Amino acid sequence: MTLSKSLPIALALILLLTSCGVRVKADISAYGDTEITISGLLEEDFTVTPNELAQLDCVSRSATGTSAKAGTVSVVGPLLTTFLEQYGKAPSDFSKIRFIASDGYEVYLQNDYLTDYEIILGVSRTKEPLPESEWPLRILIPEAAQGKWEYAVVRIEFEE
Repeated sequence: MTLSKSLPIALALILLLTSCGVRVKADISAYGDTEITISGLLEEDFTVTPNELAQLDCVSRSATGTSAKAGTVSVVGPLLTTFLEQYGKAPSDFSKIRFIASDGYEVYLQNDYLTDYEIILGVSRTKEPLPESEWPLRILIPEAAQGKWEYAVVRIEFEE
């Protein structure tokens, strides 16, 4: 193979190996091993941690709520679609996804939320860890009303 033919291949390989999405840069060690229960995705419930989620391809997103209390929320974490791809699934495979917070508060997503919205599993702020009140996981759906931006998520339930 000539140099002119191998150079584009080499450059493409370098880009493939180095373009793995945004990485979590914040120190999440205070809550990184906290277990988040996943139900309904496999035959048995299992757990994931923020540290494990941080190893997936991540995105950085911000959204501003309609009230001063909601403010602007910025997170880094994998998309729900990225998480589900590991299991051969997509959000549209489910009729409902429920996010349950440590205080028992629940947010349900169904219909167009599962097909038309970008759902981020936030494990950190842009360069900072999540505030303690939001550990271990913050859900951000930038295009949705702030009532869907659940925090302190400790359980995710998938219903087919």
